[in-house]
Amino acid sequence: MKILFDETYTSNDGKRTSRNIWYGDADLTVDGEYGKTINLNGDFMDDLCEIIKKDYSKNATNKPTETNWYIYGSGVTQDAIEANVRPSIMVRERSDEFITNFNISDHDFAVNIDAILLFKADFEKRLASL
Repeated sequence: MKILFDETYTSNDGKRTSRNIWYGDADLTVDGEYGKTINLNGDFMDDLCEIIKKDYSKNATNKPTETNWYIYGSGVTQDAIEANVRPSIMVRERSDEFITNFNISDHDFAVNIDAILLFKADFEKRLASL
C-alpha cells in the first residue's frame, strides 16, 4: 500500500479543517470459493489500524476537525453485469469518533456481507481505542 495524496482543506469560514489521505495498491482482495472477496483477515486489520494510527498521531498539535482515509485496492472484481469494481475502504474520524464504509461488488455482498459487517464492527471498535 502506498500513499497517493495527503491534503488538508479549510472551509471558507475557517471553522472546519479536513485532512484527506488517499492510499493505493492495497491488497484488498483474496480468492474465495466463487471469486474474489474483500480481505478480512486479522493481519490486514492490524495493518490498516497501524497506518491510521500513524497518520492520526501526526496531527496531535494541529488537529483538523476531521480526517478521512481512502484506501483503494490494487485489483478489480466484477459484478453480475460484468462491470469492474475496485474495492475500497473509507474511514472518517471526527470528534474522536470513527466510521467506516466498504465499497464492494455485488458478488462480495452476496457471499460475504455477514463477515464484512463483523469485520467493520471490530475495525471501528479498534479504531476507537487509538
